[in-house]
Amino acid sequence: MASLAAPGRRSGTRSTPTMPWLLRLAIVCAVIVVIVLSAGFAVFESGRVMGTEISWVIGHVVAAVCAGFIWWLSPAPMPGWVIVAYCVAETAYTWAIGIQAGWAWPLFIWVSFLPGAALVWLALAFPAGRLRRGFDRGLVTTAVTYLAVYATVDLLIGSRHPGSISQPSSYAVFSNPALAAVLSQVHAAIMAMFAVVVAVVVIMRWARSTGAARQVAFIMPVAFLIWLAFGILWSLAQLGGWPPTARLIVENVNVLSVAFVPIAYATGLVRMRAIRARAVDLVQTGEAPTATGHDRWNGSVRTVLGDRTAALVWPGSQRTSSADARGRALSTVGDPESPLVYIDHDAALLDNPLLLRSVSASLRIMIENERLTAELRQSLREVNRSRLRIVRAADEARRRAERDLHDGSQQQLFSVALRLRMASDQARANGQDELADNLEVTIDQLASAIKELRELARGLHPALLSEGGLSPALAELGRRCTVPTKVIVDVRERPKPIVESTVYYVVSECLANVAKYSLASSCVVVVREEADDRLVVTVSDDGAGGADPTGGSGLRGLADRVDAVGGIMSVRSPMGEGTVIEVDLPLR
Repeated sequence: MASLAAPGRRSGTRSTPTMPWLLRLAIVCAVIVVIVLSAGFAVFESGRVMGTEISWVIGHVVAAVCAGFIWWLSPAPMPGWVIVAYCVAETAYTWAIGIQAGWAWPLFIWVSFLPGAALVWLALAFPAGRLRRGFDRGLVTTAVTYLAVYATVDLLIGSRHPGSISQPSSYAVFSNPALAAVLSQVHAAIMAMFAVVVAVVVIMRWARSTGAARQVAFIMPVAFLIWLAFGILWSLAQLGGWPPTARLIVENVNVLSVAFVPIAYATGLVRMRAIRARAVDLVQTGEAPTATGHDRWNGSVRTVLGDRTAALVWPGSQRTSSADARGRALSTVGDPESPLVYIDHDAALLDNPLLLRSVSASLRIMIENERLTAELRQSLREVNRSRLRIVRAADEARRRAERDLHDGSQQQLFSVALRLRMASDQARANGQDELADNLEVTIDQLASAIKELRELARGLHPALLSEGGLSPALAELGRRCTVPTKVIVDVRERPKPIVESTVYYVVSECLANVAKYSLASSCVVVVREEADDRLVVTVSDDGAGGADPTGGSGLRGLADRVDAVGGIMSVRSPMGEGTVIEVDLPLR
């Protein structure tokens, strides 16, 4: 996800290969083994127990475990490596306690001066996992350079063995114990000042940071201050005058405090992951926006990011000036070449790339879902309009067919029947009885055909429905049904023609099914108008029940026709308890 707030600036961290979890576990376990072995080696070889060995081991083991958690939680592996290097370098002092060779133990003492720079790096690199400011890089470089120079000077003027053995350093070419003691005190003061400077920098950055940065950044200043406070307390205890018990307690807490900064780093990453999980809330709150238009997700994005100034910038719209302001960043959602939307947010959120990716993924899902939903709704509207047009066209075709049969074929057959009647009467007057009888048979057959044609025309679209409405048309259907049927129509105004014809054909088909299959002794048809401009049609019988709307084409066809005009049809037909078919239609 690229940040477009400034040329060349990119959000998140650079992609780095992820170490296999077995390798990470092996490294952490190896570091823990080195820590434990170094402490045991120092006690065994020196023959002295200082009383802080267990606390020292616990503090550094916890720091090593934190490195494993950081590798698991952070996309940037560097903080884990820094902690591992810190723990291993810290063991140099304990290894030196048990080593007697004058050429070896001074080198371990030299290494033991360096780990302090690792804590400085962790405090300044949190939570991005890298030093993003030139001032930070300069501060860490200064710390490493100073520690290396001091360690070298101490090596040359005569390091003192931590175990106070008699074998001197092989590198003390300018041996001067008095100068070494003075430099040791100066070094302690410089390191204390250096720690205070780092603490002030971290605290000031937290105080000046925005809400988006403070939601995670508060952890490191607290941890660094606690570590610094215990370091100062330990320095005071070394000046003397403290009871042995109090001094031992302070020393134990001080060696434990080395784990505070790694713990704070890992805890901050856990906090960042918890914040990242809030991206799920974005989808949930976005489903029911309180605003309209493109700005409806702004509130949800601000809540999830913890940035009250965050905003969505849509392609084609005028970008806000804050996107180019100091401390702002613009991240893309979707394909960088054709983004769906931009997120204008606090640049501090670049330290939490996983949160930005989660929000980006949630927004992408929401935008795509909205687009697909709109397309689906449009397709459904087109399908419904198409089905309604088909039903209306079919009704109109029935009306035309009924008119054509009534005004055309039926009238011609009436005319033919009249001419045959006149021919029959004339034949009988002329004494041609046999011809008259044959004409009478033809007239009867023609009358039967006219009756069937009249029934066919009525079935296509009954004239009674067009002229009188539902009440007389349904009453006629009830009279023609072979099962005694009661018809109740309670409608104040006539529905629109498409609804009226749908009701007629639903009742007609239901009564036909009652007569053919139900074995019922009675049937009731109720058509009533509801208060919310709905028309409810109920056809019930006391027959055998067991009607299956999925088992045949009749009920399915009715359901399709009802659905085409915006209605709903339900069927309740328990075996042996009759059948109730209910249709809910828009009245107008």
